[in-house]
Amino acid sequence: MKIDAAPDQPPPGLNEWFAQNPKHAGALLRAQATLALFEPASHAEDSPAESGKASNWKRLAIAGGGTAALAASVAAFLLIGPPNERYETQIGEVRSVALSDGSSVSIDAKSRIDIAFDATHRDVHMQSGKALFRAAHNAERPFRVIVDNIVITDIGTTFQVADDDPSGDVEVLVTQGAVRVDAPAGRVDLTAGQRARFSKLAANGPLPKTVRIAPADIERMLAWRDGRLELDGETLDSAVAAINRHSRLQLRVGNAGLGRESLYGSFRMDDAAGFARAAAVSLGTEARSDPDGIVIGPSKK
Repeated sequence: MKIDAAPDQPPPGLNEWFAQNPKHAGALLRAQATLALFEPASHAEDSPAESGKASNWKRLAIAGGGTAALAASVAAFLLIGPPNERYETQIGEVRSVALSDGSSVSIDAKSRIDIAFDATHRDVHMQSGKALFRAAHNAERPFRVIVDNIVITDIGTTFQVADDDPSGDVEVLVTQGAVRVDAPAGRVDLTAGQRARFSKLAANGPLPKTVRIAPADIERMLAWRDGRLELDGETLDSAVAAINRHSRLQLRVGNAGLGRESLYGSFRMDDAAGFARAAAVSLGTEARSDPDGIVIGPSKK
């Protein structure tokens, strides 16, 4: 049987195929999640009507009558998944994973997430790093990403969560659909093409500012999946943090002031030395080797 990641209509013979083997329901969901990994990230121009139409047949196949009802009971068991799974990437490793509920995740280098699916919730605990989630929506069993005391709840979407900002903030970027973010400062709803940074500590502070992101900038921010670092005014500190996740040759910034300087350009994540030289030239300083790697900044006189 041929399938798409999200076809508009159910494939012919779907119910008959479900009836042949109880395992087919789970196999279909995993296959769709895997296919979704290779789809480009969608942006704000995707309409809710289009998104809803693409998922109608899946709801029918899993929740309908007859042989589809049998598939629903089997799928309900399979979707609960193992109670505890951990995915941890090493320096330079970017990994894509199809989850047991039909969702998928792309995990940046030097990141760690823990999966905790049960009958009522689908929770992903982000311990460190960055990941792009394609959540299979199920209002009765919400998909949540939890970073310390910040909870990001899917409302049918694709979104990126980063817990690697040098400031300690958690950044949420939505590329499709919408999410609800509950943080110490309060609740914020984000829709496609929006980004916000949330403090883990500021319980009495103002709600974070929501920023509209152009489609071209979204692609730039997701370039890590292809091993590229695309900078358009980001700080040297944040750029070094990104490079250090992808290179065993570690970089350091010589002083705090230099770390706040802005950088522009396109760089290979696995070429730490080349990035250090280019950054030093751009900022009018030097890059020098020391026993722990490369330092970007002036030498001590």
